[in-house]
Amino acid sequence: MPFAGGERLREAYRAARAGGYAFMASNVAEPNVLIGLLDAYVEARSDLIVQISPSAARFAGGGDLSAGLRGLSRMIHELSRDLPIDVFINLDHFTIGEIDVIGEAIEGRLVSSIMIDASLEEFSENVRISRSVVDMARGSGILVEAELGKIKGEEDEISSDETYYTDPDEALEFVTTTGADLLAISIGTEHGVTKGRNLALRIDIAERVDAKLRDGGLDVPLVLHGSSGLLPEQVRAAIRGGIRKLNKDTHYQYAYGRAACEFYLEHAKAIIPPDGVEDDVFNLFPSGDWNPEKKAFDPRVVGRLIQERVKGVARFLLDQAGSGGHTLVRGSDA
Repeated sequence: MPFAGGERLREAYRAARAGGYAFMASNVAEPNVLIGLLDAYVEARSDLIVQISPSAARFAGGGDLSAGLRGLSRMIHELSRDLPIDVFINLDHFTIGEIDVIGEAIEGRLVSSIMIDASLEEFSENVRISRSVVDMARGSGILVEAELGKIKGEEDEISSDETYYTDPDEALEFVTTTGADLLAISIGTEHGVTKGRNLALRIDIAERVDAKLRDGGLDVPLVLHGSSGLLPEQVRAAIRGGIRKLNKDTHYQYAYGRAACEFYLEHAKAIIPPDGVEDDVFNLFPSGDWNPEKKAFDPRVVGRLIQERVKGVARFLLDQAGSGGHTLVRGSDA
């Protein structure tokens, strides 16, 4: 399908609410994770939300945030063009410091939605910043996600040593005042590597925020950041509590690193010269009879393994979210 924009994404969230499922929004920084995700979601016939963070865009752009965003966005557009599912792009944890790039994303219709993160600011300043991005996006069809509350841990430039749970009453005022299309809330998850059993998870806060917004006549999906360590039963409880998008990054990073580590440990003798062989990388070992094996060091070989591992993790996670078999694309086998 051609690239799916914000209005189509709004439909997907409404379908998720009606169907009682959610989306695992998955961060990407390079092709291997993206290809693994696309394979998994096409196989499952599930619409997919991929996310680009500022650090991912800088990495993909060799330090140039704007170039990296354009490159990743275009790659996602092209690889998803002929797929039987919708693929959406969300900017993840962009701040006021990246406002120029946010403007570029809106003007170029590079993404489906934008998360503006001013959660570390005082309430009034968070409102002001979030509302300014909503105003920027008006008329573009691009949705805006804002965050209220603090999540412990570090994600890109956002770092907090403590959890600040979202106040349901503040949530209603925040969404009403900012006009945000989605609301990321804090209920006890943490960024990075965590163990779900150790988290003081407050599903009741999600339920109360969801009820407050609904009672206020607001159809606003709730988002949960820092969800990589959650157990399956915690994911299902969060979805029952009103969460419609759960962000995943660390989980895929580990699958990537684990696959590469295991592969290179297994093939170390085919890549690293043995004792007695001059370690002349620049001339590809001209002396002696030993040569490295191309099938072991060709990055495409380990890349295909990484793609398969990411695909496996993605299938496991989307099954938790319940989005398998759910796509807006007509004529799908779903």
